[in-house]
Amino acid sequence: MDNVCVENSTVECLEDHEIVDDVSNDVEPNSENSKSPEANICPIVDMEFDSIKDVKEFYTSFAKKEGFGVRVRSTKQNFCMLVCANEGTHIVKGENVEGKRKRSTSRTDCKASLTISKAGKRSKWVIKSINNVHNHGMVSPKSVAYLRSHKKMTVATKSLIEKFDEEGVPTGKVATMFQGEDNAFSSRDCWNHLRNLRRRNLDVGDAQAVFKFCKKKQVENPNFFYSIQCDDEDRMINFFWVDGRARLAYQFFGDVVTFDTTYKTNKYDMPFAPFTGLNHHFQSILFGCALLQDETQKSFEWLFRTWLDAMGGKYPVSIITDQDLAMKAAIANVFPHTRHRLCLWHIKKKFAEKLSHIYHKNSTFKRKLKSCIRDSPSIEYFEEEWERIMVDYNLKENEWLQGLYDIRKSWIPVFNRSTFFAGMNTTQRSESINAFFDSFVNSSTTLQDFVVKFDKAMDSRYEKQRREDFESRHRLRLVVIKSKIEEHAASTYTRNIFGKFHDEFIKIIQFRKEKLEKEGSQYRYKVSNDYDSKDTFIVCVDLETKVATCDCQLFQFMGLLCRHILVIFHTKNIVEIPDMYILKRWTKDANKGVVFIEDGPESSSKENSATLRSLHVHKQASLLPDLAAKSEKIYKLISSDLEETYKKALIMEAELDNESDMIPPDASCQNMIYEQPSESSEPIIRDPLPSQTKGRKKDSVKETQSGRIKSSLELSVNRTTVKRRSCQVCGLHGHNKQSCKEKDK
Repeated sequence: MDNVCVENSTVECLEDHEIVDDVSNDVEPNSENSKSPEANICPIVDMEFDSIKDVKEFYTSFAKKEGFGVRVRSTKQNFCMLVCANEGTHIVKGENVEGKRKRSTSRTDCKASLTISKAGKRSKWVIKSINNVHNHGMVSPKSVAYLRSHKKMTVATKSLIEKFDEEGVPTGKVATMFQGEDNAFSSRDCWNHLRNLRRRNLDVGDAQAVFKFCKKKQVENPNFFYSIQCDDEDRMINFFWVDGRARLAYQFFGDVVTFDTTYKTNKYDMPFAPFTGLNHHFQSILFGCALLQDETQKSFEWLFRTWLDAMGGKYPVSIITDQDLAMKAAIANVFPHTRHRLCLWHIKKKFAEKLSHIYHKNSTFKRKLKSCIRDSPSIEYFEEEWERIMVDYNLKENEWLQGLYDIRKSWIPVFNRSTFFAGMNTTQRSESINAFFDSFVNSSTTLQDFVVKFDKAMDSRYEKQRREDFESRHRLRLVVIKSKIEEHAASTYTRNIFGKFHDEFIKIIQFRKEKLEKEGSQYRYKVSNDYDSKDTFIVCVDLETKVATCDCQLFQFMGLLCRHILVIFHTKNIVEIPDMYILKRWTKDANKGVVFIEDGPESSSKENSATLRSLHVHKQASLLPDLAAKSEKIYKLISSDLEETYKKALIMEAELDNESDMIPPDASCQNMIYEQPSESSEPIIRDPLPSQTKGRKKDSVKETQSGRIKSSLELSVNRTTVKRRSCQVCGLHGHNKQSCKEKDK
């Protein structure tokens, strides 16, 4: 299979097509004409008009005043006939009308009409005949706007409807926002307009429309990155995209990533695969996403390598995924130095299905197993407790549990405490992103709609981050214990992160310390919880350098000091958190270098990458076009200054080349080459086939009445609640008294 990869290509704007829908197809009255004296003039023979459009507007305005609708009966080069909307009769097609949907009709064979023609080369249209006798009642002025020819949806109204659709406002509620005498269109009219708009955009095909949209986005922001993989038939199979904001955020918060492919809400059932992380407010943040044709190792490897290229080749420290063998193999090949961990939640939810006979609500086994998995203070404790549970419940021979035990290092929390995971044990962040998109997309969403609505959805996510930035910088958390180290944490960390630090700090009153040994300035303490014997750990601290370690490894796992170290710091009057224990990713200034997106860079340090500089200049330049449009004088000023600035920049570039001092641009900023260029200026990409991915085939036994697939937990609960027959001899399930092995004993 030949892979065609389209990445960061030059942009060509989408061509403007005329939007045609059920409302705009109708003849709309001209508001200015309706208010003019001509609107009150009745049509008479030999009246002249400059164009056929003027005739239609005049007759439609007259019909609206009289209370009837208008439609075009026939049109030729020099002839046109306008008739009453009730003209003609309804014809029943076919003899068998039983079972057909009952309909209504407004046709009464009304003969009212108006004919116009243009004789020879004359430039005027002339009314040749008119019949204003109707055989039906007229519509009242309050209801006349409901007639099809008098429905009015202005250009501004259509633009607002499109904007509401982009923002996720339900289309069925949009029409009620425009209620009024002149805006009597319905929700169906809104649906029709959006439907025809989508058809216009998809004239070239869904995948091709996405390609054009991505090229347009790249002109607006050169750091927008996309990649489309096609098969040997030029049909899209995989699609990845990420905007400049996400690429920048990854430089600050890309140490831990969660990846999930369980969300499949789009027209082609293609799995939505977001790369999700945590920002300094403990909010979910996207580092790019993809739509995949399948979930094979080959697709995952393509995606991971493409994503790594977009992120400048920076590997994450850790990644959390679900239990997928193809994904695991791809991660091992592409991220060999990244710690891969399986989602704890995905594994735990299978317990109810695999062990439904003992793992159920309020069962002792469930309580013990959860405690063993989540609360084991050490690896040795976990090993002993797991062994005890397996023996007590006769599960030593259970192959599924044995398989989980064999890969325990990839999902049991205590085995992963020494690696930074930002405090995460699951892919819940990816799941929350999926739930967030539920309000924007559905199972019939096209690829282009998905990408456009995704972009709008991300704007709201970034707005929440900006609001939290403001709250953290201008509003302080109240301290409770009135400790200096607590006040220092409140002034350093963001509000949400300080909340997590505070949760640890207030627990120090529950602990007591016991000095085990001392060597110079180095101490070794045993810190014990008075209420929980398992919460006992060894803390080693050097009081001169303030370097401390704890066996609980909370700092290594989450980047915050644990309560055990804070007990020692508090008793030794250490009034500030040592610098080596303050991760910049959790502070208020974690993304300070990104402020340039709004206000320009705050410093000229060499830490600013080529990506940051490029985005800043692009943002500043985007302010000029509106100013240039205001006057010729401003336009000439901007043009001359830009030309002079460009020449100076070229001279500086040549000087830097000579000095060999130029900073190489980020790999992430370099445009990638189309691997298999076509002879035309733009490759044609065909729509993808519906995806047949893992776990998507529906089983009628596992569906609810509404068609929703039941979860494994629901299935196991159903099995436990249904009364099962037991053997009359031994009382066990799965056989009867005739086949019981105990009956002969």
